[in-house]
Amino acid sequence: MPIDIPRRVLTCLAWAFLCVIGLAQGPADALAGLRAEINALMDGGAAPGATWACQVVSAETGATWFERDPGRLMVPASNTKLFTVAMALDRFGAEGTLGTEWRWKDAADAAGTLPGDAWVVAGGDPAPGGGLAEPRALAGLLEALGKAGIRRIQGRIVLVDDLFDAPPFGPGWNWDDLPEAYGAPVTGFQWADNAVTLVVEPGSRPGADAIVRMLPIPGAFEVDAHVRTAPSNGAARVMVRRMAGADRVRFRVTGEVRLGHSHVERMAVPDAAGWFAMGLKAALKERGIDHGGVVVADRPLQEVSSVPTRARVASVPMGEIAALCLKPSNNRIAQALWLHVGADARRHPRPGEAPPSQAAAMGSSATDADDNDRAAVALSRFMEKMGVPRGEVFLEEGSGLSRKNLVTPRATVRLLRGMDAGPAAMPWRAALPVGGVDGTLKSRFTDPAIKGRVVAKTGTLRHVHSLAGYITTAAGQRLAFALFVNGHASASADASGRAEVERIAARLAAFQGRGPQ
Repeated sequence: MPIDIPRRVLTCLAWAFLCVIGLAQGPADALAGLRAEINALMDGGAAPGATWACQVVSAETGATWFERDPGRLMVPASNTKLFTVAMALDRFGAEGTLGTEWRWKDAADAAGTLPGDAWVVAGGDPAPGGGLAEPRALAGLLEALGKAGIRRIQGRIVLVDDLFDAPPFGPGWNWDDLPEAYGAPVTGFQWADNAVTLVVEPGSRPGADAIVRMLPIPGAFEVDAHVRTAPSNGAARVMVRRMAGADRVRFRVTGEVRLGHSHVERMAVPDAAGWFAMGLKAALKERGIDHGGVVVADRPLQEVSSVPTRARVASVPMGEIAALCLKPSNNRIAQALWLHVGADARRHPRPGEAPPSQAAAMGSSATDADDNDRAAVALSRFMEKMGVPRGEVFLEEGSGLSRKNLVTPRATVRLLRGMDAGPAAMPWRAALPVGGVDGTLKSRFTDPAIKGRVVAKTGTLRHVHSLAGYITTAAGQRLAFALFVNGHASASADASGRAEVERIAARLAAFQGRGPQ
């Protein structure tokens, strides 16, 4: 009776055989063996209908080590962020900052009381206070008041959010992503990831009601909780839904939480400017600064343009923002950077970015274009600068949540090599996750033999997996690579496109032979 050996076992045996043969071969044969291994891993995966495309080259010279359909357009998922962050670093510089402004008309009196209103004009800082998810993240705004000698604001504090000419959600974002923290809205006002944290704590015994706490502002929104405490070894599941009505936001929390185990869920707020107002109120209260209320302007205020700027509160440098975006794969920060480029192209267009060119590129009138469109045009100019051929990068937003984004492995590798040799090379490299060390790769590539030698950006959507960055081989050669698999759907519950991508990257890191310089 024939023995039925699983396909994956056969693939592993073939891989092991090729490894043994490769050790006894010369450099050329060893590289040929490596290429055969990678092809075997792709062809023998758990999803035979998946589409693979990749390119691996010497980071220094561009000499090709391995490639498979390098010009094929693929959905990149969060590898989109590589293009967004690179463009922002190129446009604003690694030391560039984003500034939120305080404006008011008359100076404060001797007692530090400011007559009338004060305005906060959105600067689009995506990570106030370095990204702290608590009111003291906005301490810089209050310190600016203190330096101006202001202890009390007699009028209101009016938030003016007219920085971006674009909707708060990126094109192509799925509706069911929007309540989640990773799909939080993006406007000129941002803090605490534009999300709330719900902590569900079990009661003292099975059957008891659980307790739900909200952070960073307790009671900021209404919570309708119906959660019971399950035994410590029992089945438990907590479900959180955001119920946004016309006049209030409510979170409904249901299910069961295990005794002795808390459950943490992060959910997006629907109104970013209103959320910023809540955070600013809390920060003002902590500092003991009296005011006549914090309100959000419901329309652009022309009068603000004539009010002098009294203080500019700068963000952390762009190089640090890059790390806050890439290491944890923060969609909101990436989309904010994308819109910043679009807004800058609108206000200070560079050659080829003027409205007529934008309209021609997008097949629409200039008045139809928004900052998403302008960023896409700016990206096409940036790609030309990086030597990427036309037709290899199509992005409509900056985070990677859209499945309409398309890039080729070849374009990704050219971007990686260009940034690696450019003026922002050091902050660029420092911003990427390091295998086995931090970011989205902290729990991946943890084998001591390869730990720290895969420095790359991850990307995941349903049936889509990507990984691109740099690998240092066991022989000390540094590679630039882009691995993409689309349509990775399998009948096997154990199938993992991410794991298959990781196996290829790990094999490259463990390669002891020599490849082309």
